[in-house]
Amino acid sequence: MASAHGYHPRSNCVRKWVVLALRVMCCLGCGAWARSRFSFDDIPELHSKVAIVTGASSGIGLVTARELARKGCHVILACRSREKTLGVIHDMVKSLLPTATQVEFMQVDLMDLSSVHAFVEAFRQRHLPLHMLINNAGVMAPPFSLSVDGIESQFATNHVGHHALTIGLLPVLEASAPSRVVMVSSRAHVRAPGIDFANMNNPHSYFSWNWYSQSKLANILFARELSRQLEVRNVMNVYINVVHPGVVRTSTTTSHQHWLTTLVMSMFELAIDDGAKTQLYVATSDDIVTHNWHGEYFVPIARLGTCDTLGLNAVLGRRLWAFTEALIRESTTSDVHDDCDCLPTATLLPPPCA
Repeated sequence: MASAHGYHPRSNCVRKWVVLALRVMCCLGCGAWARSRFSFDDIPELHSKVAIVTGASSGIGLVTARELARKGCHVILACRSREKTLGVIHDMVKSLLPTATQVEFMQVDLMDLSSVHAFVEAFRQRHLPLHMLINNAGVMAPPFSLSVDGIESQFATNHVGHHALTIGLLPVLEASAPSRVVMVSSRAHVRAPGIDFANMNNPHSYFSWNWYSQSKLANILFARELSRQLEVRNVMNVYINVVHPGVVRTSTTTSHQHWLTTLVMSMFELAIDDGAKTQLYVATSDDIVTHNWHGEYFVPIARLGTCDTLGLNAVLGRRLWAFTEALIRESTTSDVHDDCDCLPTATLLPPPCA
């Protein structure tokens, strides 16, 4: 029933969701309007290269792994679920024969730092090179929970786990240089007022979208700070950059949308293949080396962009680095692997019958 002032509860609710959808669209970027200047055909031949892609069992991570494998890259899908990922690999190898001959699974749970360290140790024991580390895995706006290590789940998965993984693999990346690290962030980082260090794990302060945004801001700050540290050491052939993939219709995004938000967003979303193109560009294109891009922020599709001012804050980046390193030290003993006989082993499927 309308009020004396013309207020209609239903129309007001619809208006609220339209406004929210438009705000999210503006925050994340108008994906479907992005002009493509990079295609899968532009990916160079990769037969001598090794790549690790986290969160590669679905979404843009799966597309990324698939297209690297199509070009002959040795691709390691770093994921939590063995059963799901092995099924994905079977289908991928079958569809890409004969080019995809080295596609495998190694288990890692970014919510568990002992799992991250075990993954690093298992990979290093194989004495493989590493040319591309694509930190793609992430969670978006879940209910409040803590990781195994007592860290808020989004910050743990999107930032801390990838920080530990990258630093653990950095010696291999340096030895394999030129090499790349791609941090998959989001335009949502602009909504973060900063990093709430004091209330990171406080359920009473938790607002899922703000915590998601600050985890994506953390991706940018990490990439820029690590780039700075490498430059100080005169390591200029490990290229660490950040991408905003665009608004991509995946299970991660749609599971958090009101139906009206989904309707509005559908006008601006990228197809899932297009959503993977920017990170594939940053991982493989000669442009990165030609232009000597370090700590840069890329937007869809395959364009150099500009992150929010906070993402450029070097002081905040150094503080985040120290904060994260302290979390890792507190959560992991120095001899975590001494008595461990359960390091993750690679699972390489034999080529399926045609």
